Amino acid sequence: MKHVVKFSGGAASAVVAKLVIDEIGHDDVILLYSDTKSEHPDADRFRAQICDFLKHEMTVVADGRDLWELIDDNHTLPGQFMPFCTQLLKQRPSDRFLKALGEDFISYLGFSIDEIRRAQRSDARAAANGERVAFPLINAGLSSDDCKRIIRDEWGICLPEPYKYLKHNNCIPCFKAGAKGYWAAIAKHYPEQFERACQAEEKWNYTVFRDITLRQLKDLSGREIEMFPDEDTTPCMCAL
Repeated sequence: MKHVVKFSGGAASAVVAKLVIDEIGHDDVILLYSDTKSEHPDADRFRAQICDFLKHEMTVVADGRDLWELIDDNHTLPGQFMPFCTQLLKQRPSDRFLKALGEDFISYLGFSIDEIRRAQRSDARAAANGERVAFPLINAGLSSDDCKRIIRDEWGICLPEPYKYLKHNNCIPCFKAGAKGYWAAIAKHYPEQFERACQAEEKWNYTVFRDITLRQLKDLSGREIEMFPDEDTTPCMCAL
């Protein structure tokens, strides 16, 4: 039996990896990372430090394309209700690897105690596919903030830069983000990626929001942007 941690490189999956290795040992544990080639570079530093801390290697799978290449190939933008970015860049490479294992496995996902409903849906999907999943953070009663505190204060490892501005360490930008506040934060802190998203909207004549384009959003005054709710993007690897 293999024990596969869906290792995104976010705080939650890092703590999951520690919990699983502490319980199972190293021999049959796989830290499986699906590389989207679209994350902040500091996420690579974080993953490397976590692996050093755990004394465990990471297994990397990838589609080979980045987010922008995927958008051009599909002639449209992904989103909450059409998440082909997660499906093609993360889920499909991961599924190919798991099928090639040739033995039984259980997947460990980084849903926290705050995300029980998402975990229930994920458990139902896995059961329908004849697969097994587990949720160590929920079993341990740990929240997302608990995971960040453990890594920062107990392990002495700096969190990836995006956590300074965003709730999750996903691709930048994450087109699954459902709030204008998230995109306002991307415009402020990651203007190059925001501009590429604006150009993608214009190229494919498809907007993230129905009532406003990203470029129009950027042109709003700072006061108006502050009125938008906080970002609520779904953590991709936990959603598999």
